[in-house]
Amino acid sequence: MNRMAVLGLLALASWSAQADQLEPGWRAGVAASFGAFDGDDVPAAELDNSFIDDNTIGFKAYGQYQLNRWLGLEAAYHFTGNFEDRSSNPLLPGLLELNFSGFSGQGVFYVPTTLEDFDAFVKAGYYDFDNELTVNGSTNSTSTERGLVAGAGVVFRLTELIGFRAEYEYYDADVGDLSAVNLAIEFSFGRKPAGN
Repeated sequence: MNRMAVLGLLALASWSAQADQLEPGWRAGVAASFGAFDGDDVPAAELDNSFIDDNTIGFKAYGQYQLNRWLGLEAAYHFTGNFEDRSSNPLLPGLLELNFSGFSGQGVFYVPTTLEDFDAFVKAGYYDFDNELTVNGSTNSTSTERGLVAGAGVVFRLTELIGFRAEYEYYDADVGDLSAVNLAIEFSFGRKPAGN
């Protein structure tokens, strides 16, 4: 029983040391965004359902204020790049391109770990995107997508100020399934390393 109590205290002390690394402060980052889209509700009636199924590379820029060791608030700008496909419909033949751009706001919850220089998190919030569909380079339609976004990820701290962040995000979009894997370089401001 005493052995278990000692192990429990050691684990708690280790967890507390890790938690001290998550002092309140600002984070900002820029990410390569590897997006996936599978369309199922077409903005142009001439096109059949599932009109685009593609992957692309865009970017994301974000800023976050960490309120305490558990919670943060994050705002981001997203641009997906162009998802492409070929239309076989004779009423609207040619190269289809669809992109999404806009903003999101999310709450971030940091999951306790005992690993040094490592953060894990889950997050959820709301996004507001514009989308544009072009056919052979000419704009065919524009619309707005709004809804819930959720995700999870990890941050590996390379130094006290610089980290590498990897995350997955899923967007509740009306026009299809939209998701992204984001790989970012993150900068931290005003945070104290453990022991300070």
